[in-house]
Amino acid sequence: MTVSIVVADDHPMMLDGIVGLLAAAGHEVRARCLDGRQALDAIILHQPDIAILDIHMPHMNGLELLREARRGAWRTRIMILTASLDPQPITQALDLRADGLILKGAGGDTLLLCVDCVMQDEQWLDPHAMDQAAGQTGKAAGRPLELTPREREVVRLVSLGSRNKEIARELDLSEGTVKMHLHNLYEKLAVSSRTELAILVRDKGLG
Repeated sequence: MTVSIVVADDHPMMLDGIVGLLAAAGHEVRARCLDGRQALDAIILHQPDIAILDIHMPHMNGLELLREARRGAWRTRIMILTASLDPQPITQALDLRADGLILKGAGGDTLLLCVDCVMQDEQWLDPHAMDQAAGQTGKAAGRPLELTPREREVVRLVSLGSRNKEIARELDLSEGTVKMHLHNLYEKLAVSSRTELAILVRDKGLG
């Protein structure tokens, strides 16, 4: 599926890399922007499926654009890019219901998976950023993060012994999206295998 996208980042090399990656994957990059004002104008003009926005940009940053999107009930889904694990802006992005939150240090495959999840109306949040926002380091050290409805569906099916292909078919997701959900669940719940996850589901009633 070809996705129409506006990309905004004030670092030209990062912008070139993201645009090239998206274009190589068959997506349509309708505008490339070096600041928030350009991004705002491009989103209004092109009405893309997704806008990928740097959290820190001149004129309007990614969070200000996300806030504008929520006020205006834009149809465009908003993905936020961040190079920092500073919990305050990450928490703001979560409060504003960012459709996607991804670290700039993530691999290209992760960015494309995030686009895939967001286009299926699945919120995708980088697990390391989530750990930081929750005041955690490494694996979950305190109480587990609250699971999303989709994550609860995934753990329920895992507990029933379903494999990734079966979960994908049952939930109408790609296998890549299921793998990403499992990765996030392992990080959130401090487990390292499907067996541990199934035991935790049984003991804690998470499914």
